[in-house]
This record gives sequence, C-alpha cells and structure tokens, in this order.
Amino acid sequence: MSVTRIWISSILIIVGGLFLLEAIEVIDAGQTIGDWWPLAIVGAGLLELLMGRPRHWLGPLVLMAIGSLILLRTTDTVTDFGPVVWAVIFIVVGLAILTRSFVSRAGPFDIDKVNSFVMFGGRELASHSKQFAGGTVGSVFGGTELDLRDAALAPGAALEVFTAFGGTEISVPHGWRVEMQGLPLFGGFENATAKDRDLGAEAPVLVVQGTALFGGIEVKH
Repeated sequence: MSVTRIWISSILIIVGGLFLLEAIEVIDAGQTIGDWWPLAIVGAGLLELLMGRPRHWLGPLVLMAIGSLILLRTTDTVTDFGPVVWAVIFIVVGLAILTRSFVSRAGPFDIDKVNSFVMFGGRELASHSKQFAGGTVGSVFGGTELDLRDAALAPGAALEVFTAFGGTEISVPHGWRVEMQGLPLFGGFENATAKDRDLGAEAPVLVVQGTALFGGIEVKH
C-alpha cells in the first residue's frame, strides 16, 4: 500500500473518530483539530521515513520537525516562537552539512536511474538514457530541474519526488504518458503533459509518485 493511501486513510479515520467523540459529548472536535492538526504533517514525514528509501531520510525528518514546530504553536506550548525556529534551522543546516558526503548526486548524462537530494539550494539534472527507469528526487528549501527530453523510458519507469518548501520541475518529450500520483499537502501538482490526448496504448508511461509540502511538482514538455 502506498504512503499516500495510508496517510489519507489514517486522517479520515482519526477525524471520523473525533466527530464521533463529539457526538457523545466527550470532546470538542473542532477545537481538538484546531490544536492538533500539525500532527498530520508529522505523520506524513514519519510515513515517508518508514516506507521511503533509506538514503532520503533527511527530507522526512525536516517535514516532521516543521510539523512539530507548528504543533508547539497551535497548542500554546511555546509562546516565544522565534528562538525555537532558529534552533531548528541551525540543527537542520548542521545535519545537511554533516550528511553532505552521503547525499547521492546525478551520475553521467546516460544514467538509467537518478538519485538526488538537495537542501537550501538548487540543482539541474539531465538524463539521455535510452532505458531511463526513474529513481528518486528530493528538494527541501530548494529546487530541482530534471531534463528528460532526450531520454527514452524503460518499462515500468517510476520517479519518486519529495518536495518541501520548494519546487521540482520535470521536462519530458512529447509522446510520453505521465501519470501523477501522491500527496500535495499545502502544495500542488501540475501535469502540463495531460493536454496530449491522442497518445496510443503503446505510448511509454512514466509514473511520478510525489509528495509536496508547501511546494509544487510540475511535469511539462
């Protein structure tokens, strides 16, 4: 089961349970949701951490940290929010520097599978592979541009994209069918290739499985 389905199902079950408790006059569901909704962000990060690829643990941790910060504010646990924010920023930057040598970078232009993570910056990637199989792309407080216009797809190609407070732009050639799946959490997906409606059943398919938090993922020609 995908991370997105688990996350959405869990949210619906929890919200339903809260309104059920309100119906029997146990709690105020509206107040409870207003105080604790950031746990949804923490949960999304936790699911990404548990079910995602091991090398891309930094993005989900940042997501959990952001959710925890917002939770401290909504529950009035911390009244002076500034020092906490700066503390988390220093910790995140330190982790990014510490793990810099372990972050995968794109290989040659003929690479069949991309594996990239960027934080507080930007990166431009391209693949000319004739058997491009997909891979993973992560961007936190930054952006990634992936150019696949000169590539050809391998059967079952799938690209996992994680974006938080940034953006990911993917350029593909005409003739590809792009299927976008995933979770836009306070963010958005845009598939500009969907305008190609005359693609036959034999058209190559790229599946983009994305998670976007306060950011966006765009696929275009």
